[in-house]
Amino acid sequence: MDPRRAWWVVANAAVGRWHWLDFFRNPAEEGRNWGGREWIRSPVSWARIREMRRGDIVVAYQAGEGIIGLACLASDGYPEIEGGPYDTFDLAPFPIARLHEPIPLFLVQQIPHARAHFEFLRIRHGTVFRITSEGFEALLRLIRSLNPDQIHTFEELLSRSG
Repeated sequence: MDPRRAWWVVANAAVGRWHWLDFFRNPAEEGRNWGGREWIRSPVSWARIREMRRGDIVVAYQAGEGIIGLACLASDGYPEIEGGPYDTFDLAPFPIARLHEPIPLFLVQQIPHARAHFEFLRIRHGTVFRITSEGFEALLRLIRSLNPDQIHTFEELLSRSG
């Protein structure tokens, strides 16, 4: 099993007026300086962003819709303001995978031991959450099963991550 690291990153258009589709439509522009002190206010998210490393996978979760895509980090996590909390990261414009068939949350919850693998299912306040490597592999199986026409895209993204 590949020990690549993955992060569950939540966007909520009702709260932040930003949708993951903004990134997938214009990744070169929308992927820079992602987060910042206006958006990332949770100590849990600050701690997770501090752990983020260039090449890690981002699972793009849109609140109310499900997982709509995958991306890679273009940077380590960093503070927007020097000396401040780690609240910012950059997404790589390529490779990315916008899912043809989004993955609803209820299907993720059906993955065996989901609560142990997906921090988001235990801690609902925040933006950035851990995913275990076993959870990520199970999630990839689910994504591939619902999006078989995109398997080549997923393999390219995964080969360039980490």
